[in-house]
Amino acid sequence: MIFLQTTTIQVTRAESVIDIIMKAGWILIPILLMSIIAVYFIIERFTLISSVSGIDHKFIDEICKRIRSKDYSGAIDAGNKYQHPIGRIISTSLTNPKLPVTDIEQTMSEEAKSEAFQLEKNMSYIGIVATVAPMFGFLGTIFGVIKIFYNISLSDNISIGIIASGLYQKMVSSASGLTVGIIAYTGFYYLNNMIDKFVHNMEIALTKVVRAIKDEKV
Repeated sequence: MIFLQTTTIQVTRAESVIDIIMKAGWILIPILLMSIIAVYFIIERFTLISSVSGIDHKFIDEICKRIRSKDYSGAIDAGNKYQHPIGRIISTSLTNPKLPVTDIEQTMSEEAKSEAFQLEKNMSYIGIVATVAPMFGFLGTIFGVIKIFYNISLSDNISIGIIASGLYQKMVSSASGLTVGIIAYTGFYYLNNMIDKFVHNMEIALTKVVRAIKDEKV
């Protein structure tokens, strides 16, 4: 006689990524908020910097031509019409063309720093997130370890089920904090490179304008 043995297999529901992430607990709330802040300001700064990154060299040539022909009012009007930081710098610096070249150059330098500061505005928020988010992830890791030892203290034996929830919190918190920190740091570094490149190109263009002013005053 052949005996058929029936084996009962218990199938457990596979947890989704969302379910696993939610096991990290309340520490994910500040990390999530920081991720929103970082992404918002990265997009906002990238949009602004991209809109002014290009400098019209034809505009610079026109300004230099007007300066050499002593048409300072025309150069100022052209700078006001050119909706760009370098246009504002030129129009402000040429307000009093009778000043010595060194004074005009100093004014340009100060205005350029002011425009660069406007581009760097809100960048500090991205830098803060890049620094603080991994710290919150580490804090969640500590809470996870505390939870593991607390669960062990309440039980007579040690099993995976007892320490699983603490491990979830520990690993998910660390991964979340590091992910947000990496995104924020990458955005911060990339945006700073964009600003540096823009400032460099702006200095080259303004040097041409200063050279035109010196030629006119000779």
